[in-house]
Amino acid sequence: VALYTDMIGEALGLDAQRRRWLKRGALLHDVGKLGVSNSVLDKAGALDRDEWAAVRRHAEYTETILGRINAFAELAAIAGAHHERLDGSGYPRGLKDEAISIETRIITTADIFDAITAERPYRGAIPLEQALGMMEKTVGSALDPDCFAALKSAVARMPFPL
Repeated sequence: VALYTDMIGEALGLDAQRRRWLKRGALLHDVGKLGVSNSVLDKAGALDRDEWAAVRRHAEYTETILGRINAFAELAAIAGAHHERLDGSGYPRGLKDEAISIETRIITTADIFDAITAERPYRGAIPLEQALGMMEKTVGSALDPDCFAALKSAVARMPFPL
């Protein structure tokens, strides 16, 4: 997620210092998963309602954990919002449109790309073109159009296959 965050940030023209800072947020965006049982996180089958609620709380935990460190105060809010969606249907706060910072939009795009293209306990990795096609269907509702375009551009320039 940190690599893709940096690639998107570079494609969007963020300066090196801001990209380095944002990459730290991307590295820590799921630290809240420490508060979720591995039996839930690694479950191969469908999650029940209580398990899904526990997984969703990881975003709040991330913000709480990072927020306790003064140097990460701004990153806490950015990383904790990485499951928010432009249409307001995300979590933990149901933020919408301009209430979601560009930094969060970048991490969200990187996180979704990583989640789709990485192997998971419940499925294999999705091929690159299929992953981008899946993501494209959510541009404007979940994903920021500029961040998605930057991801596509950055991935096309990658010197190595995923």
